Formats: sequence, structure tokens, C-alpha cells
Amino acid sequence: MSKSSGNTRRKARPSIPSEAPVALEPPCEIAPAPKVESRAMRIARGVLGFVMVVAIGGTVAWGARRYVKTSPRFAVGEIVTTGAKRRTPDELATVAGIAKGQNIFTADLDRARARLIADPWVAEASLARQLPGTLYLRVVEREAAGLVSTNGESYLVMREGAVIKRVEPGDPTDLPIVTGIAMQMLVDDREGASRLIRRALDLAHDYDHSPLAVRAPLEEVHVEPNGEMTLVIGKNAVMLHMGAPPYRKKLEQAMRVTAELDRRGAKPDAIMLDNESRPDRVVVRIR
Repeated sequence: MSKSSGNTRRKARPSIPSEAPVALEPPCEIAPAPKVESRAMRIARGVLGFVMVVAIGGTVAWGARRYVKTSPRFAVGEIVTTGAKRRTPDELATVAGIAKGQNIFTADLDRARARLIADPWVAEASLARQLPGTLYLRVVEREAAGLVSTNGESYLVMREGAVIKRVEPGDPTDLPIVTGIAMQMLVDDREGASRLIRRALDLAHDYDHSPLAVRAPLEEVHVEPNGEMTLVIGKNAVMLHMGAPPYRKKLEQAMRVTAELDRRGAKPDAIMLDNESRPDRVVVRIR
């Protein structure tokens, strides 16, 4: 067996003909990356949409507002008033500054109410709309219960003692008259003046509901400087000096005294019921 040569024989690789085609894999198609909308763009788009909605809504609102303020459909055709005794419906409407024919939406109800309560007869007022053309106006009037005469002037007052206004033509005058309260007190001490007026009117009320009022109607309640009360009654202006309250027992006493004077045929000028230390003692001054 012959020895192999020193160099190791390499195995021959099979040759590939140069003309043989080489198979290649087809190229892969890569899809484009999705567009990502930025946060700023989303906000801008939202703002733009909002602005468009507001603009459209504003235009519609402006048109609607213009329509209701100019359309004859919303003209005031009726003004309904309640609660008025001293003022006629036309007078109240004039005071309030409202009139038929004006647009119901242009009527300033707050201003109309302020004008109404500035009237001395009106204590409270309220207004309301009813579409298409009705305004409701309700007032609460002050009630005059007496007259305060001072410094040559007369003033209407309420039962609570508050002054309403100076007496003018057409005002009620068939009311109890209170005298003796100074004008300065009405101005500087309204609370004190109201208290005296209230007491005087309470006394007048009690007298008018007593049997004495039938034979001698009340003419005047005079407030003395010390706050005591004197009644002037009947055509002969007899004075009942009532002193300090309470007065109902004193009125009963005055009734008994006047009955006795009538029995005797005496005509009194004044009956003194103001002895507070001796309330059972009555002094009569005869004409």
C-alpha cells in the first residue's frame, strides 16, 4: 500500500453554473406609520368648534332678543291693579311709569316698584309680567286713622302713630284729631311722637265705642306737655282731663258723672279725672 502524500487532499465543492437563476424572497411592504394628532391640535379644534357654536348661538339670541323687544305681539295691552283705594289704576300706572302700548320686556319692573313705594300712600308694591301683554301691579296702601294738627298744618297718621303725609284736597278728614304735639317733636323724635299719637288714637277709639260718644261726639284729643291726655267732647267742647292711662275705667267714671250732671241739669265746662293719688275723686267745673 503506497503511502499518502503529506498534503491532505481537500474535498472539491460542487460548482454552480453561473447561468443558473438565484431565487430571492419578495420584498416586504412596510405600512406607513399612523399620524398622531398633537394635543395642541385637539385643543385648537375644540376651541374653534366652541367659538363657532357661541357665535351662532349669539346671533340667534340677538335676533330673538330683538324680535321680542320690537314685535307688536309683546306690547302691553292690559295693566291689572289690585289693592288700591286712594289711587286709581291710571294714577298707579302713571306713578309707576308704565303704559299700555310699550313693550312688556322693556318695562323696568324694579324701577316701577321703587317709584310706587315713594308714593306716601303706598306701603308695599309688586309687579309681574304675563306674556304676551299683561302687567300685574299690586299695592298695599297705608290706612289713615287720625289727623295731627300742629303749627297750622294737618297731617294724616296711621294707627301705629307714623305720619303718612300732609293733608291735601281730596284726603280723608273725618278722623280723630290729635293736638298738642309740636312739629319739632315730629321731626326730631319720631319714635316718641309716634308713641304719643298711638296712645291718643287708642283713647279716641275707646271713647268712640263708649256710650258717651252717642250724646257727645269726640272733637279732639289733646296731648298735654307732660304726656297726659285731655278729651274735648260735644258741641259745647267739654273737656275731660283723663290724666295718665289706663283710660277705660276713667271713661266709665266719666259716664256716671255726666249722667248725674244731666239729672241735675248742670252744664259742665270740665271734668277732672286726672287725680292719680285719688282716682275715685272727680272734680267738675260748671259753666
